[in-house]
Amino acid sequence: MENIAKKHGKLLCFTPMALFTLWTIYFFALVQEEVVTSSISDHFAWVTAMVQNYTSLWISLSIICAITGIILLYFIIHLARIRTMTAGDKIFWMVILTTFGAFAFIVFYFIELRNEPTYVDVYPSIE
Repeated sequence: MENIAKKHGKLLCFTPMALFTLWTIYFFALVQEEVVTSSISDHFAWVTAMVQNYTSLWISLSIICAITGIILLYFIIHLARIRTMTAGDKIFWMVILTTFGAFAFIVFYFIELRNEPTYVDVYPSIE
């Protein structure tokens, strides 16, 4: 993996978590009035606020999930192309990345991508 690809890998690892954090902030901005004026157990106020903003919440969350899925696919292809990694390690990382998503991307960066040498011997394709 070239140095420029490492920089992109770092960006890709942290993008889903940043997007989910921004979505959470957006959600709480939409329900801010309910948070301030009602108790936390007034579920009807929270549900009403969510229903009034359902479309924007759903569309933004769908876009974030699509971006996360594309990044997951990129990392799975990257793992499949590495020649020096054992099959067991590849399968382990693929399962962890698929199961835990955005949280696992950060762990994957710190354990695998950050310590990769500048040049990694890879297969030309994943056939």
